[in-house]
Formats: sequence, structure tokens, C-alpha cells
Amino acid sequence: MISIVLCTYNRAHTLKETINSILMQTYQDFELIIVDDGSTDNTLELLEEYEDQRIRIFPRKENQYYCIAANYGIRQMRGEYLAFATSDDTWEPQKLEQQVALLTSTSNYAACFTFSDIIDENSHPADNEFEMLSGLLMKNYTEQKDWIQHFIFEGNCLCHPSAVIRREVIEEVGGFNLIYCQAGDMELWLRIIRKYPIYVIEKPLVHYRCYKNPMEQVSGADEMKSARFFNEHMLIRRNFIEDLSDDEMLRFFQDCFWKKDAQSHMELEIEKALLLMNCTHHLPDLRILGIEKFERLLRDPEVLEVLNESYHITIHDIYEWNRGHFYVDFGIHVRLAEQDRTCEKLRAAVEMQQGALEETKAVVEAQKRTIGQQEQENVSKRKRIQDLEELEQRLEETIKEQTYTLTVAKKDREKSAQELEELEKLLEEAVLDNLRIKEEASGKRMRKRR
Repeated sequence: MISIVLCTYNRAHTLKETINSILMQTYQDFELIIVDDGSTDNTLELLEEYEDQRIRIFPRKENQYYCIAANYGIRQMRGEYLAFATSDDTWEPQKLEQQVALLTSTSNYAACFTFSDIIDENSHPADNEFEMLSGLLMKNYTEQKDWIQHFIFEGNCLCHPSAVIRREVIEEVGGFNLIYCQAGDMELWLRIIRKYPIYVIEKPLVHYRCYKNPMEQVSGADEMKSARFFNEHMLIRRNFIEDLSDDEMLRFFQDCFWKKDAQSHMELEIEKALLLMNCTHHLPDLRILGIEKFERLLRDPEVLEVLNESYHITIHDIYEWNRGHFYVDFGIHVRLAEQDRTCEKLRAAVEMQQGALEETKAVVEAQKRTIGQQEQENVSKRKRIQDLEELEQRLEETIKEQTYTLTVAKKDREKSAQELEELEKLLEEAVLDNLRIKEEASGKRMRKRR
């Protein structure tokens, strides 16, 4: 049987979806231990709706945060395996079946995890919106040292609600360390992986819910939560590395040594100090952890001799390291980084504006040239128009003159026609008069003959 420990606090709006995804598992031999950590919403009323005998509800009067509630739930477990669930994430139906099959088929692994994808407040896929986290929850290593180095140098990459752990393992390493609020699960994974290998099923069998407002998420990335995780991670690094045996140092970190062939206890203690000085990637150096370690080591005069002879590190080097700012708050570091990014953006914007200005100048010059050409063309056009207007005016005057000439000619023609008509009349009258005279003359000659 699997004992599933689900701790919840004021998550009534997502809790039902989580519980239903657990009850729909194809592997049904489980008990669901629900620890209500002092919720003030309607969580308990919602839980009363379930009549499944496998659900065991443990209400607590006061909210004491996750680690105390989870440890309480672990103490109630009856199963051979322990699984963790969270009150706003969901499972694929085959999750438990595939993990139990893996753990029962071999005894090599202390725990089995799975890949996880991201969903948003509305249970919609959100891998693209939370791309960095999405990639982080799909990492896998085969060697214990690779897991440990990732936890120390980078941080957590195992999804908490994907875990299934053998009961004897959790009994051996213990539950959650109460000092850790943000990084409690990572510290537990480190204790397990320090002793045993783990297995990760490379399928997203858990849907991890992320919120756009980090205040709504226990592990959200607002400044104060990030600072708390950074502080807890610093404690985890120091405690874990300090507690390692010589054999474990060689096994887990030899490829990170300054002196690759370090073997003696004193050399390995020096390697711990150097490791603690430089155990963060893409974050402020934690030299204070290493300096504290060196402070204790240098109480033994032989340590300085080993540093000089084997590491070529002098006391002046350590004094130089001490000139750094050890206690830079994580939030300050983030704000400084944001200011750097803002300055870089401003520089990029200025460069873009300068480039745009040069392009604008080039466009203006081109427009000026175009306007000059257009003005020249316009002058030519105005000259042609003026010539055409003058030609038109001359044509109009010519037409007027020709029209006047035609009018005068017409009048002259009409007058000539009238005079010709009168002349024709006169000729006709003359002809008639001539005929009449001839007739009269002829009549007189005829009368004379008679």
C-alpha cells in the first residue's frame, strides 16, 4: 500500500481537483492522509463531501506551515511507500502504477520521481509561460554525485508531488527539517540521495500549478521568498558539505577539486573550504562559508603550510578574498541585476534611437533631393504651362482676328451680291428696253413700205 500525504492550507478552490486526480489513479491500493493545516476557508466542509474509506482527514487547529504538517502526516502512514501530494497540483492517472512497478521490480532505488509539466490557475498548459521552471522540472541524472552537485550548485529540480519513497528509507533518513520553509524538500532529497540512488520516470505524470502572482504560491518567486530560499540553501550547503566524510568528498566532488589528486584528510578539508567559497552558479558568491571554514582550519599552523606548498595559496590570497562583500542580501543582488539589465536596455534603446535618427536623416536628405527634383520639375512644368497659356492667348487673338476678317468678308460678299443683283436687274431692263426699241423701229419700217 502507498500512503499519500497531502497537506493543505486554504486551497479549497483547487483541492477538489487534486483529490479527484488521486482517486482516479489506476493503482488503487493507497490511503490518502489529508492534513488540514489550520485552514480558515471552507476546506473542511469540502473534505466532508468525500465518503471514500481510504481518505483519512487530520484537521489541525493552528497553521504551522508545511514541514510540521508533513511530518505529522508521515507519522500516520501505514503503507510500504510514502508519496507526497500538494493541494493545487494534479496527477496523471497512471502515475502511481508506473512508480510502484519500478520500485517493486528492483531494490536498487530508494525513491522514484517523475517529470512534471506546468499548468496555470485555470488548469491550462503553461510550459511556455514558465519556460525556465518547465525545463528545470524535466531534468534527470543517473549518478548520485550529479544529483548532489546540481542541488549544491544550482538548487532543486525534483518536483515534490512526484515523489514516491520506500518506507524504510524515510524512517532511516527522517522527515523534514523544521528550520527550512522554502527548501525543506530539497534538503530531504539530499539526505536520501547521499545514501541511495533514485530513479526519475521521464514522463510528465504531474501537473505542477504556477500562478502569475507569486504571492499565491508557497514556493513563489517574490523577492522575500527568493531571499529566504537563498538563505536556507546557504545553510543546506554548509551543513551538507561539512558533514561529508573523506570518502564522500572524493565520491561526490573530486571532479570539482582545486587539487585533483587531493587525498589526505587535511587536503579534503581544504577542498571543502574552497568548495564552500564557490558553490553557487549565476548567483552571488558565498565566500563567507569558505572563509568561516578557513578560519577554523587555520587554527592549525600546518594548514597554512599545505595551502602554500600544495595549493600555492598564501595568507595574502585569503586576505584578498576577505575584501569582498560577504553579506549582500539576495534581494539587493536581484535589484542590482535588474538595474544592470535596465541600463543595458537603455543603452540598447539609445543605440536603436541613434540608428533610427541616422536612418531618419538619410530619409530626410533623400526627401530633400526628391523635393529639389520636384521643384525643378515644377519650374519646368510652370514654364510649359505659361508657354501654353501664351500660345492659347495668341490663338484666341488669331481666332478673333480671323473671325472679324470673315465677318467683314461676309458683309462684303453680301454687298457684292446685292450690287450684282441690282446690276443684273439693270441689264435685264436694258435688254428689255433694247428689244422694245428694236420692235418699235421694225414697226415703223413696215409701215413705211406700205
